[in-house]
Formats: sequence, C-alpha cells, structure tokens
Amino acid sequence: MASNLTVNVHPGVYMNVVDTHMRRSKASSKTSGQEKCMGTLMGYYEKGSIQVTNCFAIPFNESNDDLEIDDQFNQQMISALKKTSPNEQPVGWFLTTSDITSSCLIYHDYYVRVITEASARRESPPIVVLTIDTTFSGDMTKRMPVRAYLRSKAGIPGAAGPHCAIFNPLRVELAAFPGELVAMQLMEKALDSRRREATLESGLEQLEVSTAQMIEWLERMLSYVEGVNKDGEKPGDAQIGRQLMDIVTSSSNNMQPDKLDALVKNTLRDYVMVSYLAKLTQTQLQVHERLVSA
Repeated sequence: MASNLTVNVHPGVYMNVVDTHMRRSKASSKTSGQEKCMGTLMGYYEKGSIQVTNCFAIPFNESNDDLEIDDQFNQQMISALKKTSPNEQPVGWFLTTSDITSSCLIYHDYYVRVITEASARRESPPIVVLTIDTTFSGDMTKRMPVRAYLRSKAGIPGAAGPHCAIFNPLRVELAAFPGELVAMQLMEKALDSRRREATLESGLEQLEVSTAQMIEWLERMLSYVEGVNKDGEKPGDAQIGRQLMDIVTSSSNNMQPDKLDALVKNTLRDYVMVSYLAKLTQTQLQVHERLVSA
C-alpha cells in the first residue's frame, strides 16, 4: 500500500531547503516578505520507497487572497535538471512549515498535474509532501523536524465520489550515497572548530583513519558474535547473521585461493626486501660514522 512507503531524504535536500530559508526575502517596513519557502523535490521511485536526492525552490506568494506559483520557472528547472540527471524526476514538493495548512491542498493539486504530466506512468505516481520546520517550534528540538505526507481521498461509502482529502504521514529516513557520506563526515569534524572549518586530510591520514574505523567495526562484530555464541548475554538477530554471512561469502568469492596465496607471498617478499634494505642502509651509516670519527 502507498501508506507503507518510506521517504529517503538525502543530505543535499536538507541543505538546499535550509539555504533557501536563510536567503528568503524577509518582511520589512516597506515590503512584505515571505516567511515560508516552497519548492520541488527531485528523485526516483523504488520498491517500497521514494528516494529524494535533490530539490529547488520556486517563487510563490500566499500573502494575497489568491495563491500564486511561478509555473514557468518550475517547468524550466525540471527540464534543466532532467538533462543533467536523466534518472531524476519530480516526486513531490516541500514547504517550510510546522504543519499542513489549507493552502497545501491547492499546492498539491498543482503538483499532481505537473508530476502526472512529467511521469511516464499511465496512472499518477505517489506524490510526497515534505514539511520542514526550520524554526524548531515543535517537539523536535534536537533534530530537524521533518515530516512526510501522502494525500489520499476519502468519502462516505456509497457516495458518488470522495468528499475530502487526508494527508497520511509517512516514515522519513536519512539516506546518503557513499560520496555524500564522506562529505557529511568531513563537515561533522567542523562542529568542534570555532571557525566551523574542516581541512582535508592527506592520503596517508585518510588511510589511517579508514583502517582504524575498520578495526573498530571488526572488534565490535567480534564482540557481538562472542556474546551471542558463548555467554548468551546478547540476543541473536537473524538479520545481522545473514548480513555477516553475506560479508564472509562475498570476501571468499571475490578472492580465489591461488590469488590469495600469491598476494600473501608477494607481500611477504616485499616486506623482506624493505627490511633488508633498511638494515643495509643502517649498516652503511654506521660504517660511515666510524670512518669519519677515526
């Protein structure tokens, strides 16, 4: 069912929404600013989930009695993003608000028409509504207040047609590609800096950090397996067991025995050669020092 969908929002979407909110035209004594921001969500559909990978803001105005949306700008942006990323398509829209309002029905009807026309499906795809409370006015004070909804029509049984619409909440999760995950980890290091700056590490430093993380994960996995098998202190999880089996199977399948044996022998030979050269250099330095001091 559509209500079982999971909305996976990528980090770039949150950054674009917050940046749009910070750059909005605020109200002043001479002009009426815009307190909310609205835009189009780009992504793709998967089985049981919707991947939201990109977004952009569109000009709109709800200060007057009639709601105004810049449809031409929206269509041009969708067309341009499709050329750069053919796999992405409009999957919904976002609004920086804490709750669904009556204006959302009009906005949603507009996006139903736009997304249905842009979609290659015969029937209208699921169109998600993402609300982000940038003021943190709700109960969520330690994390970004993000909610996703999917509109469904409701009515009285036996009636000619539906008489109302209901926005059903959906599950929202943070998803990231490997490149996005690396960027997020780098930006997380800037939180400890007063200037909010992070420097890129060299190749050897990155290798050292990655190796330390891998060792930490292996020790954690070993501790979990020993706790389940020996002591029984930790409850077993079939899903974790299958994932561990997949890791072991993939490692053994990717490396053939003869190649593994050759890799170990070559590594051992390289180590012996480096050790021999280091000792030879040390001996030559000691002989040189004795000749100079003599």
